[in-house]
Amino acid sequence: MNGKISPIFHHFDVQFEEARASFLALGKQYKGKKAIELEQKLIFLEIYIHLISKIHFDEKKLKFEIFEPFKTIFKGLKKTKHLKFVVQELEQIKAKKNLTFNTYEKFLMDEKKDHYNKMYDLIVSTPLKIWEKLYADVRHHSLGLKPLMINTATTQIINEELEFFNVDNQHKLDNKALKDIYEGLRIVTALENIRIDSGFNPIFVREVHIKMNALQQTLLSWYQNQLLTQHLVYFFGDKEEISRKYKDLLADLKQNKKKLTSNVEGQCKYLFDRILN
Repeated sequence: MNGKISPIFHHFDVQFEEARASFLALGKQYKGKKAIELEQKLIFLEIYIHLISKIHFDEKKLKFEIFEPFKTIFKGLKKTKHLKFVVQELEQIKAKKNLTFNTYEKFLMDEKKDHYNKMYDLIVSTPLKIWEKLYADVRHHSLGLKPLMINTATTQIINEELEFFNVDNQHKLDNKALKDIYEGLRIVTALENIRIDSGFNPIFVREVHIKMNALQQTLLSWYQNQLLTQHLVYFFGDKEEISRKYKDLLADLKQNKKKLTSNVEGQCKYLFDRILN
């Protein structure tokens, strides 16, 4: 597809430069905060690639081929975020209950240290040419994009996410469904921002976006609780004896999860009844 570079490429360009800067910083010292920044940037780049692949629908594998070199890094960054969420959730509980969980904290810190070392090695061994190729490929596929193409593609992807929401809404919201909704809302929000910045009307009114944001925040709390619960059960895996303090911690997490799940289900029903009907 020939022609001038589309104005929407600016969104990719900005996020790309920030992502590469974060990547280079991690090559000097691997830190959780910078890793999470990079993961967030890569999420946007992947959404943008999804958008242009929807326009270039005749290139069946475009979406997967362009982002493929970043898959291993992306997976590792996601684990970094998960470990940070687990630590944050545990710190909040410790402060609230005035307790310590020394054995588990050591286990957690040892895992974090090992993971950070592996990620640092992965970052420094990754050739910079994968960034150059990503930029060149995306820029090439951003040539000659017409406003109607962008309008149509963003609408199609958002409608696909709404279909997933509708399927989830018809059944009991299990862990996978809630995780999918969390990620789906992220896609919808990013595409809506692209639409607005590109001069198109948003699909949803401001009230719906406010409700989406509130749901995302509740889902984030649910997600952090879920991650700590899963990790704690993993920690218990090879233990013959589990102290009362840890059993109480797990029981509290499960009880809190029920409350968070109930809140999420209520927000989902309220929101989806308005955007799906």
